[in-house]
Amino acid sequence: MTMPRTSDSDARLLAAASSEALCAARWERIDLETRRPGVAHRELLLARAAELALSPVGRDQLISLALERGASPGDPDASLIDLSDRPAERARIARSVFGRGPRRSSETVALVGQIEEGHARRLGREARFDLLPERLLQDAILQELLWDHPDIPASDDTRLTMLCSVPRLRDRSEDLSSGWSWGALPRWFNSFLKRAA
Repeated sequence: MTMPRTSDSDARLLAAASSEALCAARWERIDLETRRPGVAHRELLLARAAELALSPVGRDQLISLALERGASPGDPDASLIDLSDRPAERARIARSVFGRGPRRSSETVALVGQIEEGHARRLGREARFDLLPERLLQDAILQELLWDHPDIPASDDTRLTMLCSVPRLRDRSEDLSSGWSWGALPRWFNSFLKRAA
């Protein structure tokens, strides 16, 4: 008997991220329909889904799936991701991804910075400092769960970037949670300082 790949806590995290993606897709559809009445919304939603499918951020991959689902007939409340193990499909994807060769570390560093700045912006200045490391750890787990998942629309290059980001996101989360040094504060407020300039 093999152990399931997804633990209960991972499944809850994935379910919460899927729910957030469905909400984001609904708001995007409503915004589009409000701003551009009478336009072919289905094609615009599918174009946005294709754009997000290029993103190495796991949450963007989920929004891409949600946008595709919103543009197609079917049950809009059905689960975005199949949580069954599917080892043969994942192994096939992993072989293809590993065949892509090494990834430049600058791409991974930029991705981790992008994810961190996005969370810092959403959390705002008044948020507790311990929330950012927690969010980065959640993203590391999501990236690890999704990089070889058959349901997401990512290319092999995108999947490789997702995989390479996992240890860096974990390291960054650990750096931030191992005692907030004064050196960590400028990174936290970096996105706000850029906007003020």
